[in-house]
Amino acid sequence: AGAASFQAACKSNCHHQPSVLWIMAAAAPILAKRAEAFLKRIRKWDTEFFCVGDRQEAFTIPKPDELLERITTNLDYFCVNYALCLVLFLLVAVVIYPKLLMLVCFFSGLWYALLTRPPHMILEVGPVRATRWHLACALAVFTVLVVLILARTMILVTIGAAFAVIVIHAGFRSVPSKAKDKMGETHADAA
Repeated sequence: AGAASFQAACKSNCHHQPSVLWIMAAAAPILAKRAEAFLKRIRKWDTEFFCVGDRQEAFTIPKPDELLERITTNLDYFCVNYALCLVLFLLVAVVIYPKLLMLVCFFSGLWYALLTRPPHMILEVGPVRATRWHLACALAVFTVLVVLILARTMILVTIGAAFAVIVIHAGFRSVPSKAKDKMGETHADAA
């Protein structure tokens, strides 16, 4: 009953192609499972990431021969936390630099205006017929060019600072015992 009413609503109330809506509806559980798996990899911020209250797995100065292994193990173990740190750095940069905030607002409006158009929209300019896909590609190129021209320094400094903090954390954070167990299983499987 639910699928029939959904299909009837699509045919009567909207201009979207039913096949696209069915694909989106079918992809939703897959995307939800991927998001759930992604979010399960977030390590606890207080006890695991920042080592609050745990003296056994604290920040230490590594020996030169174990530095690379420590960084790669921590990057693998804390990868989602590091991705969230990068997003936080980018959000702070958008707030700190007014030019970035203006660019985000301007291009968000343009993308919203484009993505709310019907999927079968065709724009005719003289003899050229451009579909929504063509317009999206052109807008993507325009967005990248304008952002790189106007804000490349701010973006590169922000990403560089985020990566510096991530590498410093990964280098000085001792390898968690859970990551050691996982690393031991990986080495056993490889042998």
